[in-house]
Formats: sequence, C-alpha cells, structure tokens
Amino acid sequence: MSSVRHPDRRNLGTKPTFTWLEEGALVQTLEDGSPVHHFALEDIRHVRLAAEMAGQTSQVVLRVTNSAGDEMVFGSMTFVSPGVFRGEYETFRALLTGLHEALLPYREQVEFVEGQSMAFMITMFVLGGLITLMGAVFFVVLFLMQENAYGLFLIPVTLMGGGLMRMFWPRGPQPYDPEKYRPENQFDKAETPGPSDAA
Repeated sequence: MSSVRHPDRRNLGTKPTFTWLEEGALVQTLEDGSPVHHFALEDIRHVRLAAEMAGQTSQVVLRVTNSAGDEMVFGSMTFVSPGVFRGEYETFRALLTGLHEALLPYREQVEFVEGQSMAFMITMFVLGGLITLMGAVFFVVLFLMQENAYGLFLIPVTLMGGGLMRMFWPRGPQPYDPEKYRPENQFDKAETPGPSDAA
C-alpha cells in the first residue's frame, strides 16, 4: 500500500510535513525526511474530522490518535504566511479516502467522529457569552443610562457574541461511518470531502 505524499504545515510555529500511507502504516515526516510519526494501522484508535479556521476561510483537519495517545494532524490547507493558506485538496482527498479504506479492517477498534472537541466548543461558547455580556452592559450604560448614541454601536457586538454562542453551543463530536469516505462513495470530485459542519 502506498499513496501520494500530502504536504502540510499547520501554522507559523510548525515545520512543513509530508504524510502518506505505506504498507500497514500512516507515516509523517518533515521535508528533509526526518520522522515525525509512524502509526501502524492496527494501533490507530481515534480519527476525528473537523472544520478549523485557515486565514479568512475554513479547512478540513484530520486528527489521528494511536493506542499510545500520540496524535498526527494534517489538513486540507497548508500555512504559507500569516493569514495566507494554500489549498492542497487533491492530495488531502486521496489520503483521507485511502486512510478510511485502509482502516476498514480495524473499524471495531477505531472511533470515527466528526466535529470539534468539547473543550474547544465550551471555550468558544464562553467567549461568545463574555462578548454578549460586555456588549449588553456597555449598551445599557452608554445608551440607556448616559443617553449616548455611541451605545448603538454595541448592538452588533452583542449580536456577534450571541451568534458565537449559538454556533458553538457545546455538543460533542458525532460518530460517523468510515464507509462514507471510501473512494467509490465520494461525491463530486471537484469538492473536498470533509465533516458535515465544514460548510
């Protein structure tokens, strides 16, 4: 088993990597070939797909965890410079579908889930709550108590905080069937496979 090498760089603080499938393993190295991770397929225990920010847009990120608790991460877009990401959709699609097909014999021991972690959801929900609270308090103080028209500018801030709370209402990742990402089950090849909340 072999696959194309998927290039990736998560952020400014990480080095570029290549990730690919070889016989019985998922492998990740640095550009110079230095090993980063080597996960035997039979040791993989958790696969999580989630939509994450990539500059002004979002990308699909796959997080794979083995029985020792080590995590391998790669996404559909790679960091170029602050705020700038380049799409690597073809190699990501090939690796994503190839990995799911390779893991089918081990599906009983692997947890496949889509969505952000509960800790991230709670953090963003709390942040949204703080923004809503601050916006509402300053609106009351400026507009209602001091009769200052600048208080009206706090209405969009309050609504933005409420929107964050709604978007990140705490809910754990949802399980999915790995058959969904087998190559023959994929939809239009122009699209990038990813979690249902990627849009």
